[in-house]
Amino acid sequence: MVKRLFPFFLAWLFVLSCGREGAQDAPYAVAHRGCWLMDGDEFYINENCPDGVRMAARYGYPAIECDVRYTRDSVMVLMHDGTINRTMRMASDYSPIPEPVKVSDCTFEELRTRYVLASTDPALRTPIPTLEELLETCRETGVIPMLHSAIVESYRLAHDIMGDRFIAFDAKEEAVSQARNYSSCLILLDPGKDSADSTIGRLQAMGGRCGMSTMNYHMLDSAYIQSVKQAGYEVQASIFPAHHAQRATADGVTIQLSDFYWHQTQGRKVVASLKKKRLHLSEGECFTWTKQAPEYAAITMELDFTGSLEITLCDKTYTLSHKEGQKPESLGLRLFKTDAEVSLKALGASDIRSLKIKLYAI
Repeated sequence: MVKRLFPFFLAWLFVLSCGREGAQDAPYAVAHRGCWLMDGDEFYINENCPDGVRMAARYGYPAIECDVRYTRDSVMVLMHDGTINRTMRMASDYSPIPEPVKVSDCTFEELRTRYVLASTDPALRTPIPTLEELLETCRETGVIPMLHSAIVESYRLAHDIMGDRFIAFDAKEEAVSQARNYSSCLILLDPGKDSADSTIGRLQAMGGRCGMSTMNYHMLDSAYIQSVKQAGYEVQASIFPAHHAQRATADGVTIQLSDFYWHQTQGRKVVASLKKKRLHLSEGECFTWTKQAPEYAAITMELDFTGSLEITLCDKTYTLSHKEGQKPESLGLRLFKTDAEVSLKALGASDIRSLKIKLYAI
């Protein structure tokens, strides 16, 4: 069996950079495309940028994910989409970009001078960032970068700046496996539709600190997760919808790559809380709790119950059923410019043994 080195690496990171609410097996939190924030319908903090790394550090995320692309003249920049239109604006007047602009069709100089990242704050309307700029920000803040990249040169640069403190992640095994040429970093492979046994075989062939990551929440059931973990590898749930992310957490994934998941409670100020025991809800009955939240905030909830509940935690909805003896649920998410709203609706007669809600200032 492969020796599991990565949990020791994670434990060290948790001691340095974050706390967790509830059970000690809560997944390692990775902010998807950095800690981007929306101000209404517009970006305040954009995706894939150094400001998103700094915001991740503020919220206590130990790691962020980023997407790497080449410009026409082979400069590594950060952009999720093949085009820049969704996340950027014209630099001259901040107007929408009228025609599709592909990253690969532009030189770095063209991208850098003609366009800016979209933000409701003019000070954050910055040029497209390079991978090097993001990595330098990660080093300064202590945040671990997860490179979603099939560009082998990106792994070399990450090692030059971060040493082994980065994660290589992609579906292209022939590319991501080459991170081993530069580093003993963690490598995460998207196995596609492979079975657990096939995935384990591919990870064994890759060697070193490895794991798998998938967006396929239908495939990543409890049996799959336990098989891969028992073989000594990490399991990442990748941007699952809220309900499926919670189920993956309960089933034992070791990493959550998410746009909202938050459990970084250590050192955070609790500004409001609720503790409640022995609450019975008849079918259709609701319990609600609301509080005004600071501009930057986060909320956690621990819930021990039997029955079936539709749980709304701010803008996320979870439909969960519990039998006697199941472990309590531990939910959490980050907030920005929104109040804390919690609703429990009984889908059948349900008994809540314990409910704990905490609202944190960030």
